[in-house]
Amino acid sequence: MAELILNAEVRNVTGKENAKKLRVKNLIPTVVYGKDFAPVHCAIPRLQVEKLRKVNRNSLITLKLSDSKSQTVIVRDTQKHPISHAYQHIDLQAVHMDKPVRVDVDLEFIGTPIGKKSGGIFTTMCKQVKIQCLPNKIPDVIQLNIDELDAGESLHVSDIKAGDFKIVTSPKIALCQISQVKDEAEGAAPVAGAAAPAAAPAAAPAKAAAPAKAAAPAAKKAK
Repeated sequence: MAELILNAEVRNVTGKENAKKLRVKNLIPTVVYGKDFAPVHCAIPRLQVEKLRKVNRNSLITLKLSDSKSQTVIVRDTQKHPISHAYQHIDLQAVHMDKPVRVDVDLEFIGTPIGKKSGGIFTTMCKQVKIQCLPNKIPDVIQLNIDELDAGESLHVSDIKAGDFKIVTSPKIALCQISQVKDEAEGAAPVAGAAAPAAAPAAAPAKAAAPAKAAAPAAKKAK
């Protein structure tokens, strides 16, 4: 069941200039596309578009077009003003309830890792994964319990238990980890530039023995 209903006016004129004129009238340029669906350019009142902030990004939306047609869609992309963050353009993907779609779903880590209690540092490495499922089976988030995660351990995409969806993201990608914290006193490297212990002074070389003086000639006996 769609969580939101938006009314859109089909437009036949496109381009940057036309988009500017629509925004002046508080209409947001929108394009709808999808498999086996001819692209439709339309405009949605800004007040209605603001409702997108209150629903999940993969929520099913019923788009009622001015030509009396209705289409179930999901938000594929949005463009916002860099300062005011007001919506500038919206891309919607037409979906069929009996055909699977691929979407990105946020991850939610629940619990307190064992490793964190002992001083380890918890790090998130991936915040979302791509899945494939029927439109009405898209989860709001995918929860992962991390209570048993110890220091030096990590979780990968392969650890996610798939339900009504198929995981498309590579199973080898790491999602989170607990880094081990080494004891500061253990294996501390010596301070660079520290003076090496002074070597014992080398023994002074022995002085060479003075050459022996020649013996004085024997005194002559007095006559």
